[in-house]
Amino acid sequence: MALVKFCPDCGGDRPVDQFTKDRRRRDGLAFYCREHARQRLRDSNARRIGPPTRRYPLGRDVPDGFKWCPDCDAVKPLAEFSRTRASRSGVYTYCKPCHNTRGKAAKDKVGGSRTYHLKRRYGITAEEVDEMLAAQGGLCAICRNTPALHVDHDHETGLVRELLCFNCNGGLGQFKDDPAVLRAAADYVERHRGERRRPQPLSRRRLEVTSRVTRPPVGSQARRPWVPRLGLCSRGRAILAAREVDG
Repeated sequence: MALVKFCPDCGGDRPVDQFTKDRRRRDGLAFYCREHARQRLRDSNARRIGPPTRRYPLGRDVPDGFKWCPDCDAVKPLAEFSRTRASRSGVYTYCKPCHNTRGKAAKDKVGGSRTYHLKRRYGITAEEVDEMLAAQGGLCAICRNTPALHVDHDHETGLVRELLCFNCNGGLGQFKDDPAVLRAAADYVERHRGERRRPQPLSRRRLEVTSRVTRPPVGSQARRPWVPRLGLCSRGRAILAAREVDG
């Protein structure tokens, strides 16, 4: 078999390893080379079913450690793409500049970054939050003395309730939004409000500890008279005890 084969689209001979196999032909090789066979297949599909719904790096060499960005149509190193666990490749589809451009366009489309995040998390717009804040007079719906800066919502249903300050919003979260626990906490504070006692001064506590009357350990009188510890070693305490017995 010849080492080269003529490709009509190339207009010249190409090595046989650049042709796919085709057992229907006499030489066992496709009529067109691999590159032009793929191009003809893509053109045929485009005429038959329209352009592809997803973009692919058609006809581009993407080596290991690189990725093709559909927006800028460039093959870049993986370091030029932000990391994510949502994709099989571990990086986003678009490079960092294109990804940032798409993110800004998505935020501008819904009315800015504030509305984008409120809509995504709570399902409301910035205008609706401003109306709620005006209706509350700008203050927290619970304590009524601190600016309301946080949107409070039901964690089970996801419905937005009102606007709260940081402390009240965090307090509801610590109590798990349980009305029974909140009522028990309120009763606890009311019950102990009139029983507050100032802590005893440290100097008085030390005086009580040092002024205690010490007694010998139980059962020690049968062996030897009890001797208070005066900083002596065991031999010194034994000598002092012996002197008291002789005296």
